Amino acid sequence: MSQTSSARLRPDERRAQILEAARQVLLDDPHRELTVELVAAEAKVSPALLFHYFGSKKKFQYAVIEEAAAEILLRTAPDQSLPPAEQLRAGIRAFVRAVLEAPQLYRATLLMSAAGDPEIRKLHKEIRGVFSTWVIGAVRERGLEITPVVELALHGWQGYVEQTLLTWIEDPTITADELEHLCEHSLDAIVATTQH
Repeated sequence: MSQTSSARLRPDERRAQILEAARQVLLDDPHRELTVELVAAEAKVSPALLFHYFGSKKKFQYAVIEEAAAEILLRTAPDQSLPPAEQLRAGIRAFVRAVLEAPQLYRATLLMSAAGDPEIRKLHKEIRGVFSTWVIGAVRERGLEITPVVELALHGWQGYVEQTLLTWIEDPTITADELEHLCEHSLDAIVATTQH
């Protein structure tokens, strides 16, 4: 980072600098746990200054997760220039790749949501809602009627993908390409079960 703790930055600039440092730490080693100390060192600020701008470790984690979530949603938004089936495949692949760029962050999001953290749970629900709406819309564009059974199956598939990614992060027994393929083709398999 070119900025140092002695540089005079506005509060919003300093927050942005620290969040960019967190992003860099994750890019440098995606499987490393994101700690306040690591991010403060990358941002060239003291841990105390980081707490000054974010208030607590929990609020800092939330800010990092919120920014990462916004990026995931942006990257997985349907590409309207592609045919419907390819939109769906591209979106699923983009989602998996985005998760694998910051697996510990994704893992923390799911575990904190499952543990009942109200802010993280709300954010996770919002992310799921946007992604579900996109997937349902993409499946509809492929010509499939969205019945209650199909809609329930699509929500269930999203839970399956989350657990698959979480399990892989903890124990990557297959390649990232195989993981993408599994997540992509599992949707077709689940949708097929609704047509009988």
